[in-house]
Amino acid sequence: MNFKDLQFSIGKLTTGAYSHLAKKNPLQKQDTKALSSWIFEERNALYIMRMNGHQHNEANQAFNQWLKDELNENATNNKDLEDIGDKLLRLLTKQNEIEEAYAGINSFFFIAPKKKLYSL
Repeated sequence: MNFKDLQFSIGKLTTGAYSHLAKKNPLQKQDTKALSSWIFEERNALYIMRMNGHQHNEANQAFNQWLKDELNENATNNKDLEDIGDKLLRLLTKQNEIEEAYAGINSFFFIAPKKKLYSL
């Protein structure tokens, strides 16, 4: 198990603990409990989307490096590999851009205000 998997597992465990605490909090009113749980779950979903986008970006970079290495090692008759690899890399990159844009649009709705603009 590498560090990223361990970090993800620990993050998932703490998220589950916080979610359970939010659901069972006796100090919170019943009518706001469902709304708070929903917002909490949506923030976690947004975090997972961002994390997946980052991991897909790293995978695309590794694939690009592998493709360059293969083309350098076997310099003869690599037009097919170069063509297919380039098109696949462009497709994966575009998919990653769309995922990151989707996560960016959704993050707009879950930004917590830093300070009050006006005080009454």
